[in-house]
Amino acid sequence: MAFLSCSFEENIKYLDHAFENCADIISLELNLEYMGDSRGKIYFVESAVSNVTIRKVVLGLSDVFPLETMEDVISTIMTGNAALIIDGKNYALKIRSAGYPGLGVQEANDEKVLRGTNEGFSDSYKTNEALIRKRIRTPELKIEELQSGKRTKRLKGFETDGNLDSGVIEQLTMDNEYSPFPQYLTSERPDKSALALLNGHVVILVDNSPVALILPVNFSSFLKAADDYYNRFEIVSFVRILRYIAIFFAVSLPALYISIMNFHPEILPPDLISIFSVSRDGIPYPVVVEVLVMEIAFELIREAGVRIPGPMGNTIGIVGGLIVGSAAVDASLASPIIVIVVALTALCSFTIPNDEFSSAFRLLKYYLILWSAVFGIYGYMLGIFSVLVHLCGLKSYGFPYLGPMAAGDIDQYHGERDFIVRFPYMHMPFRPIFSRSSNRRRFRNRR
Repeated sequence: MAFLSCSFEENIKYLDHAFENCADIISLELNLEYMGDSRGKIYFVESAVSNVTIRKVVLGLSDVFPLETMEDVISTIMTGNAALIIDGKNYALKIRSAGYPGLGVQEANDEKVLRGTNEGFSDSYKTNEALIRKRIRTPELKIEELQSGKRTKRLKGFETDGNLDSGVIEQLTMDNEYSPFPQYLTSERPDKSALALLNGHVVILVDNSPVALILPVNFSSFLKAADDYYNRFEIVSFVRILRYIAIFFAVSLPALYISIMNFHPEILPPDLISIFSVSRDGIPYPVVVEVLVMEIAFELIREAGVRIPGPMGNTIGIVGGLIVGSAAVDASLASPIIVIVVALTALCSFTIPNDEFSSAFRLLKYYLILWSAVFGIYGYMLGIFSVLVHLCGLKSYGFPYLGPMAAGDIDQYHGERDFIVRFPYMHMPFRPIFSRSSNRRRFRNRR
């Protein structure tokens, strides 16, 4: 590690050797004799011409801070910023500039809402930071820059070649890397990230990634959409109840169908069982094979729809599902009932607001299918029990994953007012348990 010298010439010689003429180094001589009471202030250099123009910058601006080592200066320049080296000082100043070219403010494509802003994060963390500051205009909002990667320079604590997306940070810092459940809440919406900050969460913005990471989180965090706080509590509560019902069917419907058809047909009325049996006439393989074939076929259609660019992807997903389902029934490769079961399962999984959380239940669906194929309804219950045991032991940065269902007494059960049923704002005066205890109150009724 090389520290800056008080000699301007030595610092420039070091940088010139480091960059090998790949960076523009401008030497300016400013005469302080005519600056009057502006002497000793920090200045931005606006133009490097014969008549140098300077502009005073308010001290304490968050975009300007000192650099003490040559490594920090080099990293600052390589991230698209400018470094101001002052003769006679053993430190430099990082001056924020436009940085690298990139896309501007984008529309949030994966988190559609009926009410709220359409702004979404871009690939530039500077733009993303500005979008959050646009919504939280207070000096209490603290932003800390960390770096990682031997070559990309992003976050301390890791020895990797580079972190090109927030997904790499997510995988490297999870408490339980073998769990299918995400331990970060991802979002591409600045309003949702700003709300998370106001509720005491931490938001991680990664350069070159339009997806922010929010921590810590719990199970219910993934079932809350951005516009849940923009609509009336009756509608929001009804929609949340639908989401929890959808989770149950998304993970359980195929497994329950296999359990009933193979082991426990007496659970259903005789007329319904006869309909199921007639629909399977001519199917050449067992129920579990039929379910797996159709589930994998719909997974392939979903993946193809995502990978095909443009609006053609949605068309392929809808038309492909109809064609495959109809053709499988006509060819006696699948029964009409299983097509309905698989379609309802896929539809329920789409109602989950977070895609990573939805993907966890897509995997658990096959886990329960295997248990049900071997042990019937008892296997299904054992599979559900094992998942619940796993969730009970799962934590996100020290907070229980099943909160506020678990450990709700920590915040006097205030978290349950924003759980499955969302209370009116007047009855939610406190922030969640993630916030600092000294700053828990967020609302006071002045009427």
